[in-house]
Amino acid sequence: MAKVYIDAAASLNPKLAAGAVIIKDNTLNFEKTVFLGEMDNHEAEWATLLFAVREAAALDITSMIVYTDSKIIVDTFDKQHVKNKVFKSYFDKLLPLTNALDMFIITHTPRKNNRGADNLAKACLYKERKSYKD
Repeated sequence: MAKVYIDAAASLNPKLAAGAVIIKDNTLNFEKTVFLGEMDNHEAEWATLLFAVREAAALDITSMIVYTDSKIIVDTFDKQHVKNKVFKSYFDKLLPLTNALDMFIITHTPRKNNRGADNLAKACLYKERKSYKD
């Protein structure tokens, strides 16, 4: 089973966000970042999860455990319900993708245990913010 670490980073001024995914299994150590554009951190966490699940599918991964520091996302998958319209649009896109997997587990991890993805997301955001100002 692949271990998937995700995190997002966002700035307020300018309002920009980036995400990162790290996927590890017996033979794979995959890292990728994505610039997400204008969104807040909560939405960026959702966008990063969608990005991560799609990247895992492209790598033919069929079983995964996702580690995230977003309690909102973990709670949503535990309850299989979300009220926020923006988050619901991501959840509705994710559900068929995760249901098609042999196994999908998502769990909360403290930020200190997710430093790899956190550092990648922040580095991507910093790079994009720097080019945005130029």
